[in-house]
Amino acid sequence: MEHTHISRAQQPERAILIGAFAGWNDAASAATWAVKFLVNQWDAEPFAEIDPDEFYDFSESRPTARISSGALKRFSWPSNRYYIHRASEDEERRRDVILFIGEEPHLRWKTFARELVTYSRQLHVEEIALLGVFSAEAPHTAPVRISGAASRAATLRQMDALGVDRATYSGPTGILTAVQDVARRENVSTTSLWAGAPHYVAASPNLPVAEALLRALNQLYHLDLSLKDLARAAQRFNTRVSNLVAADPDVTAYVHDLEQKLQHAEAGEDVEGEGFNPDLSGIHNISRLGELPSPEEAILDVEAYLRRRREQNGTNDAE
Repeated sequence: MEHTHISRAQQPERAILIGAFAGWNDAASAATWAVKFLVNQWDAEPFAEIDPDEFYDFSESRPTARISSGALKRFSWPSNRYYIHRASEDEERRRDVILFIGEEPHLRWKTFARELVTYSRQLHVEEIALLGVFSAEAPHTAPVRISGAASRAATLRQMDALGVDRATYSGPTGILTAVQDVARRENVSTTSLWAGAPHYVAASPNLPVAEALLRALNQLYHLDLSLKDLARAAQRFNTRVSNLVAADPDVTAYVHDLEQKLQHAEAGEDVEGEGFNPDLSGIHNISRLGELPSPEEAILDVEAYLRRRREQNGTNDAE
C-alpha cells in the first residue's frame, strides 16, 4: 500500500466498510453527508488516509487554507480518510464498521481503487458498501427512491424485500463503480446504494436524501442507527423547500408536472423522457430549468446539528 498513510494500526473484526465520494457520485452532497453523520453519531476515530499527491490535479481540486490575523492557521489537501467504529463487546453479532469519506480522484483511478480494496482486505473487511446520489427529475414531495447493486445474490434478495430497486444502467460512470469492479476481481463483496436528489433543489446537503440512504443502509445491515432526529430535520427541510416552491408559480407548475409523471410511472404507464431512470454515472446534466435558489432559510445548520448529535448519548430510535 504505497499511497496509504496509517496513523493508528487497526485490527477490526468482521468489518464492513461504508464509504462515499464527493464529486460526480454525490449530488447535493447527500452521500458524503450521510457518512459524516455516521462518523459523528458513533464518534468514529480517524486512523488512516490516502495520500492525495498522485491522484489529483490541484488546479482543479485546490487545497484549502485558513488565515487569521495574518497567520496561516490551517492548510488542507483533498482528503480520503478512514474512520473506525468498534462494535460494543455485548453485541451478539459483533461487527466493526470502517467509514471512508473521500473525493473522487482526477488521476490513476485503477491505482486508487486497488489501494482502497487492498487495504480493505488487510482490515479484514467482509463487504464494501458505497453510497451515491444522482440528480433526478423527481419531486421533493415524493419519498426518495433508492436503487442498488450488489455482488451477492443474497444481498440482492434483501434489497428486493426492503423495496430497494435493482439498478439498471449503461453509460459513463464514476469512482464508485471503479472500486466495485476492482473489489469484484479481488473477490471482495460489494454493495452500492443510490438515491435520486430532486435536481431543482439547490440547497446542500439535501437532508431528506441523506436520511433515505441511511435508513436503507440501516435496514440492510442492521446498524442500530438513531434516525428520528434526522427524520424530523429532513421533514423541516422539505417544508422549507415547499414554501419556496409555493412562492414561484413556474416552479410550482414544474413540480406538479413531476408529480404527475411519477404517478403515471408507478401505474406502469409510459412516461416521456428518462427522468426516473437512475443515472449511476452521477453526472448532474439534467436541465436546470426552474432551479430554486438556496437562501439560508432552506439550509439547516448542519454543523450545529452534528455537534448536538455527538453530545447526545442517543438511544435506539431507528424505525
